[in-house]
Amino acid sequence: MAAPNLDTVLSLIIEAHAIKGSTVVIGVTGGVAVGKSTFANTIAMMLSEETGLDVAVIASDGFLHSNAVLAEMGLAERKGFPESYDTTAIAAFLGDVRSSTPSSVPVYDHHTYDIIDQVVEVPPLDVLIFEGVNALQFHDQFDVSLYLHADEPIMREWFIQRTSAFRDAARTDYSPFFDPWINVPEDDFLAMVTFAWESVNLPNLIECIEPTRPLAHAVIEWEADHSIRSITIREST
Repeated sequence: MAAPNLDTVLSLIIEAHAIKGSTVVIGVTGGVAVGKSTFANTIAMMLSEETGLDVAVIASDGFLHSNAVLAEMGLAERKGFPESYDTTAIAAFLGDVRSSTPSSVPVYDHHTYDIIDQVVEVPPLDVLIFEGVNALQFHDQFDVSLYLHADEPIMREWFIQRTSAFRDAARTDYSPFFDPWINVPEDDFLAMVTFAWESVNLPNLIECIEPTRPLAHAVIEWEADHSIRSITIREST
């Protein structure tokens, strides 16, 4: 049997655009480190190359409250949970995109792990892909919703690998967030990363992200080697 590929997902988006005849908004969600950004950019590239549609990817990270605001709200340890986002701004942005109104998005810097004083301008588009851990909280704004899944131990390992890569990169490319971690003994570093997963990312996955899975038009499941295990398309009701 041939391995599943993304043609069925592309078909969902292309059909939605053909039916709607105006900007199509795609929501992509899944747990931390499941590969949302890579997947969204891959889909965007494939759509652009195969159809000539004007496609952009925007991450929900830009709508996080700043670290200072999160601290004031008592949400510093809930970063990434639905309440840590400026939901009013997200709704307004998605509304602008759907009506083909030019808009802008704040920039989240992964070097500082905070919002910075920059914006990304978003012109009218054929397709916008909006990706983030709790993106499907706005499922009613999406023409197609996609959920990415991997088994929890796999996502945990990918999170550890990704965080380790960020820490190693900070040795040559200064990062105010990761610089204090550079000389931490490896066992202590892994303990800190595991604690972050178990105290923040895993509860967010269980409490907030996984409950949105039934809202997705398609669920893409990954293997540990990042190959696609399966793609399940929800039947129309």
